[in-house]
Amino acid sequence: MSIAKPRLRYVEAIPVEQEGEMVVVLRDPEQLSGQLMAVPLPTFMIMALMDGTRDMRDVQVDVQKRFEQLLPVEHLEKLVEQLDEFFLLDNERSLIRREDLVRDFARMPVRPAVHAGAAYPAGSAELIKLFDGFFEPLGDGDRPEPGRMPRGLVVPHIDIRRGGPCMARAFHQLRGPEPPECYIVLGVAHQPTPNLYTLTDKDFETPLGAARVNQDAAARLKELYGEERLTGEYAHKFEHSVEFQAVFLKYLHRDDHDFTILPILCGSLEEELEKDAAPRDRPDVGEFCAALGKLIDELGPRVCVIAGVDLSHVGKKFGDAEGVDDFRAGLVRAADMRMLDCVKQCDPEAFFDHFRPDGNARKVDAISAVYSMLHALGRGEAQLLNYDQHRETETESMVTFASMAIY
Repeated sequence: MSIAKPRLRYVEAIPVEQEGEMVVVLRDPEQLSGQLMAVPLPTFMIMALMDGTRDMRDVQVDVQKRFEQLLPVEHLEKLVEQLDEFFLLDNERSLIRREDLVRDFARMPVRPAVHAGAAYPAGSAELIKLFDGFFEPLGDGDRPEPGRMPRGLVVPHIDIRRGGPCMARAFHQLRGPEPPECYIVLGVAHQPTPNLYTLTDKDFETPLGAARVNQDAAARLKELYGEERLTGEYAHKFEHSVEFQAVFLKYLHRDDHDFTILPILCGSLEEELEKDAAPRDRPDVGEFCAALGKLIDELGPRVCVIAGVDLSHVGKKFGDAEGVDDFRAGLVRAADMRMLDCVKQCDPEAFFDHFRPDGNARKVDAISAVYSMLHALGRGEAQLLNYDQHRETETESMVTFASMAIY
């Protein structure tokens, strides 16, 4: 893409009030520059016009039409230079940078614990102390009956310091004499990926040692589903939705049990909401669910599927015009409960259909992972263990999350 007609790459735009002024923090999920860029809200609105169809004069004309302000082309060119410096433009420079980083990641023997020291402690002693605090309030009454291990878990991937107690409620279900030996972790791809499902066979580093990937299971899934349909593992480098599950599993089994994981990121099924057909009718969805179900059968009874997902994302931080007050939080809770009832029934089509009427207006990110898990596991029974809401007052926004066990 020529810089003469600049196009902004996919970025997360996070509105933040700073010294009384609304600014937008631009976060690149692929971290090509490794830095954040903050711009005033009017500047971000100008950047939104940079979609690859307009040159500088076109942008200038549109700015004048929309904002009744004549902005010198020189100012626009300076903005484009800054965006290019941060690798935020879809151009050859960013493409080369990304290819270099993809090669570097491919050579890494393990997937680094990139969120250690931020979302959770980087030191093992401090991490254990934090996690101990999550599990200490839980007793035997919060665990399943002896000999009844969950086949699947729904676990949040919100910041561990916020969602840790809810996450612990799910992982507490695994405490027993014969816990699973392999955990298939279906995370959420928070960035565009070349395939709907993305596998990595790299072990996951944690402060408590590496969570090893089940290499035989990874090879078998490639055989069953097709290796090319699982490529794009660079998406795992910065993604937290699998990392957080790996850290909890390593804590849970740090003393007494060897285990493996199979890390898979799930892309978006949003485009299917406007269609009449079920998502499983898509070959890449239906064949993946069938392959995963067969793999689960082959691995035997001591396997557990974990969907590392959050639920609703509402408020100004997530693009809504209005913020979140107690009334809206109550409405979201009621809608979330209707959605979770579909999971409790282990009904993937009812779960997906829940989002059709409003096109997933609550921006639930769990759709693909939970839908795939329910199809792969088949019929069963599920239990809601915990539900919570985290409200961020400075951005007038809210994220909801829950833990569930499927038997």
